[in-house]
Amino acid sequence: MTKPAKRRWKIAKKLDTFKLKIPTVKAPYNDRVEFWKFQHASVTFAETTKLCDEIIKQKIDSGHPLLTSMMTTLHIFYGRPFKQRQEVKISEMLVPKDYKDLHDKLIKMRDQIYAHMDVDGLKTINLNSVNKVGVFIRGGQAKFALTMLFPRENEVGRIRDLTNLLSEKTWYHAEKIWHKHFKMQFVPDGDYEVNLAKDNDDFLKPISF
Repeated sequence: MTKPAKRRWKIAKKLDTFKLKIPTVKAPYNDRVEFWKFQHASVTFAETTKLCDEIIKQKIDSGHPLLTSMMTTLHIFYGRPFKQRQEVKISEMLVPKDYKDLHDKLIKMRDQIYAHMDVDGLKTINLNSVNKVGVFIRGGQAKFALTMLFPRENEVGRIRDLTNLLSEKTWYHAEKIWHKHFKMQFVPDGDYEVNLAKDNDDFLKPISF
């Protein structure tokens, strides 16, 4: 299911007094892929912000049945804009200096616990592996579980603030590209996607699956 962007841009309104010829907006490949990169990042960070809000609002902490699923989603979503092929990967230079420590921690946990569970991954202060398969015997019955590290509630609030800032920053860069090509252009109502074809300069094309 596609996720709608959290904001809308204004474009020129259709004039009813005469038949308007609808222009095809053209843009070089570099502009289109840069727009895709920043808009994808902005929407992803916005979704991560909403997820953090729900974790705090619903008090999802140790023992909650959704904690592991929501924390996994949080880390995967956060890392996604940074873990792309080079042309659509956003730079870590966008991360504010005050949040660099948190960013590094989120990426490290994403890489070694949530997206990949390395046997020789993160270590405790006693140099024991964080990633364990626990075996719990009760009344002759065995139950199994994975041990995982989770951010504390105050850290979730800080993650929310970081993702909100990153969503705004990446939106700003996407907005500049959009207005460069669509200011005062009429685009009819419809469902479109960013065209990433290198042999066709149309900015948008009808969305298809």
